[in-house]
Amino acid sequence: MLDDLRKKQKVIIYFVAIVFVFGMGAVGIAELFRGKPYLGKVAGKKITSEMYHSKIQEVTMRYMEDNPEKNIDEGTRQQIANSAWQELVEGILWDTQVKKHKIKVKESDILTELQNNPPQDIMHFEALQTDGRFDHSKYLLALKNDPYFFVALEEYVKSYLPRKRLQDKIKSDSGITIDSLRAEYMKDNDKVIGKMIFFDYNKIQNIEAGEEAIQKYYDEHKESDYKKDAATRMQFLAFETKPSEEDNLEVLKTAQMVRDRALKGEDFATLALDYSDDPGSAQNGGSLGVFGRGQMVPEFEEAAFSLQPGEISEPVKSDFGYHIILSEGIVSSPGEESQVKASHILFKVEASSKTRLAVEDRALEAQKQLKKKSVEELAKELDMEVLDSDWVLRDAQYISGIGQQPTLQNWMKKAKKGSVSEVVLDQQQRFIVGKITENVKKHYEDFEKVRLRIKFDLEKEMKIAKAKEEADKFVAKYSKDEWFDHAEEDGWKVYDLKNFKRGNSAPGIGISNIFADNALALNEGETSNVVHEEKGSYVIFAETRERPDMKAFDEDTKLQDDLRDRLENKAFGRWYQEMREKAKIEDRRAEFGY
Repeated sequence: MLDDLRKKQKVIIYFVAIVFVFGMGAVGIAELFRGKPYLGKVAGKKITSEMYHSKIQEVTMRYMEDNPEKNIDEGTRQQIANSAWQELVEGILWDTQVKKHKIKVKESDILTELQNNPPQDIMHFEALQTDGRFDHSKYLLALKNDPYFFVALEEYVKSYLPRKRLQDKIKSDSGITIDSLRAEYMKDNDKVIGKMIFFDYNKIQNIEAGEEAIQKYYDEHKESDYKKDAATRMQFLAFETKPSEEDNLEVLKTAQMVRDRALKGEDFATLALDYSDDPGSAQNGGSLGVFGRGQMVPEFEEAAFSLQPGEISEPVKSDFGYHIILSEGIVSSPGEESQVKASHILFKVEASSKTRLAVEDRALEAQKQLKKKSVEELAKELDMEVLDSDWVLRDAQYISGIGQQPTLQNWMKKAKKGSVSEVVLDQQQRFIVGKITENVKKHYEDFEKVRLRIKFDLEKEMKIAKAKEEADKFVAKYSKDEWFDHAEEDGWKVYDLKNFKRGNSAPGIGISNIFADNALALNEGETSNVVHEEKGSYVIFAETRERPDMKAFDEDTKLQDDLRDRLENKAFGRWYQEMREKAKIEDRRAEFGY
């Protein structure tokens, strides 16, 4: 039994990542190498490169454990690196909050938790079960007899228990009272089943806001709606790291070499496993199974269907790279088009280190030139496009046209007009260099940027006003008990209301307290008057009504406990989100080439 547990111990240390909403891996809060450059700072605590690399290794091990058949490509490596960063950030944030709230966990608490509350995943281990059910006595015996098992679980409990205690504290401090529970129960159980007529303003045609009206609206609301806080704007050039002709030739040379080896008798499946950049098919010896025309890219399809069974193609270029294709036969059935059974080896064409360095050198040279020339002037000389970051607010999470680039964002906050940035790498692997055009304490959204938004809003208001007139004409045309009989023939949609309660979305209206007030004021069999609000016009019919049974609620303690747990979890979620948004996080990874 203990041998079986030892095999699974590597899973145990990962439990912290799957238990609780905040289940992130714990990190050391002391800097490992003081005085050395740091990659980031969270709540005043530095993240060193050693911490980051260690966390990447941990996340990589977890990924490999969960995905034993998958290769780790460049995209996956980036995802792993970002996950590792987020775990470090979250871990420090939680350690900070645990300390702030003075959460203490004693050794006796850890031992009690360890003995009495085994992780759910542990309970599924066959070695700890009797007749298919978790056997607590076997679990305790394993803790006693296997020190490695004990230590692994002890570390797991040390990681999550302080955070569980903090979560419990936040929930208990949320101030959920019996009145809160009663109000939530009433909201959940005050329901209408019926239907509604929505006088859809989108049906109104030939409404258009003129340019004069749009400009007037912008001018009148410029101070209230379009005045924004401090922001910076820059123009920039983006140097893409595309594969060079030399890169293409090197990959083509490799593809031809592998083809030659296959032609000389080496096993195609083994070569695919060793060389193919298509992880899905490589694990199956390059096999693509059976496919017909129209299922592959044209270049690949043309080559595959031109081969004789057993023949291996010359390298074929597609948007994916170079392929060598092995035809394994033609599959055909009477009356159906022929299909091909084939395998392939894919050789992706990517920018080499030499190419990347050459592109970076171009960007560095452009940086020097921008200190003397405008971006427009240099872009014309280089035959490049001038890109604009638009206004970037101080607390912006990304730069328009670039995405998240913390180094550039931090620089833009302080840089003066005319300053030239360092060369940085963005998420698309482009080398970016920019020049500040404006850095102001207050700015206004550009008219041209908001023009279409204003036009849409003005036309929507005009359509809603017109739909209101049409709704009044409709309800005057028929008696109240005829409205729903004639709605659709007059061009208005009738929607079903199924168990509508406050907080639900109504068709065409969305979430509206006005709609909820009118719907829940109806008794069974009643129809409302026509209701006009800023979101539109409608009529509601209550076919049946369900009202809260407060006597049953007062007697049902389990229901009260469930509601309390739900409301406390919501309160905890709000606290968590607010804590995360207020956190002071500095990400300098890009400065060090990450």
